[in-house]
Amino acid sequence: MTMCKSTRTATYLAVLAATLGGCAATAPTVDAWKPAPVGTSWTAMQRNTGSYGKDTQTATTRVADMDWKGSPAVALKTATGMLLQQPADGRWLAFLGPDGKPVVTFDPPAGWALPIGVGSSWKRPQKMTNLSTGKTLEYEWGCTVPAYEKVTVPAGTFDAFRVECQSSAGSQDTFWVTPAVHPFLKSKSVRGPNHPNGAGTQETELLRYPS
Repeated sequence: MTMCKSTRTATYLAVLAATLGGCAATAPTVDAWKPAPVGTSWTAMQRNTGSYGKDTQTATTRVADMDWKGSPAVALKTATGMLLQQPADGRWLAFLGPDGKPVVTFDPPAGWALPIGVGSSWKRPQKMTNLSTGKTLEYEWGCTVPAYEKVTVPAGTFDAFRVECQSSAGSQDTFWVTPAVHPFLKSKSVRGPNHPNGAGTQETELLRYPS
């Protein structure tokens, strides 16, 4: 299955129009984010080693907005709980457990800096707090966007930004993302031997996405 995802991006974000007869030839610059409609579901495969644990298939569903510290938050339901995102830009606020209580929080919210386009880069301090252990991991997270390219996964072929990130905690991550599809189309994460959680690798691919 091959799809021209530039048209989908324009529909969601009004940032790109498909060229006559095919996908747009130039890379877009995205300065806004729109959550997928409630009820949208994605399925992805994770292949893990070391500190990431065992291979797993994950399902994510966009559910109705929730309250987070007095403000609306986009809610994504998973098998292990709920991911909350900022409505304005999709950055991660927190993970909630099955009981609805926060398990992990991010300060500032974790994710991409907008606008995003080829040549974009950002670096900022980040805190991730595990409320079950009371421990906070502080690190610097920096990313660059070197390319806008086609990527093929079991869900189809997409036009996507390649985002390459490094953290001072000892990890390297590459993500292939397009604003109209969530979660990541494809990702590869490598934790080095000095990472607080230990060494390991994780590769994720999108298996199914609604047309």
